[in-house]
Amino acid sequence: MAVNTFAGTLKSLHIPSSPVVFANVWDISSINALTSLNSSPGTGPVKAIATASWAVAATLGIKDEELSKEQNLDAISRIAPFAAKAQLPLSVDIQDGYGNEIEDTIRRVVRMGAVGANIEDSIPSAGFDKGILGSLYSLEDQVVRLRSAMRAAADEGCPDFVLNARCDAFVLPPSPDLTDEVRMETALARGRAFLELGATTVFYWGPALGKSQIETLVKELQGRVAIQASAVQGLSVKDLAQLGVARISVGPSIYRAAMNTVKEEALKILHG
Repeated sequence: MAVNTFAGTLKSLHIPSSPVVFANVWDISSINALTSLNSSPGTGPVKAIATASWAVAATLGIKDEELSKEQNLDAISRIAPFAAKAQLPLSVDIQDGYGNEIEDTIRRVVRMGAVGANIEDSIPSAGFDKGILGSLYSLEDQVVRLRSAMRAAADEGCPDFVLNARCDAFVLPPSPDLTDEVRMETALARGRAFLELGATTVFYWGPALGKSQIETLVKELQGRVAIQASAVQGLSVKDLAQLGVARISVGPSIYRAAMNTVKEEALKILHG
């Protein structure tokens, strides 16, 4: 199937109140386990595949922020053929796109078969403790970066590339300058700008994100909102769908659950 056909399929799954749900994968074993849930290629509960960079990094024994571009792309290159074999569109977590290499990053993942990506607005080297001005790319810079990413995808034959533009306003720790009102104003300003340049959804997560904030985001952005379910306490996938979001992911949650199962089973064996 042509890459842009897969992109169109993925884009069509982003429906407010009837969201596409991703059980994020990180390697061949995890995607094989996930796609085995479908009765045949392209048919079943799994509608699309998405990677989680945190989990990819964990398989290498490093932190998410330490994951290099080449390490991430190497993992994606191994996962992509299995998504294609399962006839499922693939969205990839490419962190911030790797600075000024964002166009090259997009070109390479599209050539691998990816038809969508998460791209963060956080500066990797800054951390999350420097506030809006120090931790995030300026809105102007991020708009330029995301536009260049979309152009690169189109140049590779994927004009319908599905951009899930991440906004980290709710991750930043509170400070006198970062009130709840400022945080929401920032989230909405960035969200509107990202959607205007062609993003399919805007992805929000973080400890400052709750039900009331999601309701506001959904209302103001016409439901074109993506949420990491595991980052919002007390709300299930069903709850988030009822709030009107268009995309739900779980990030590294399944990886963590898998590793906990490994520990539990190992303890049973070690204790006889």
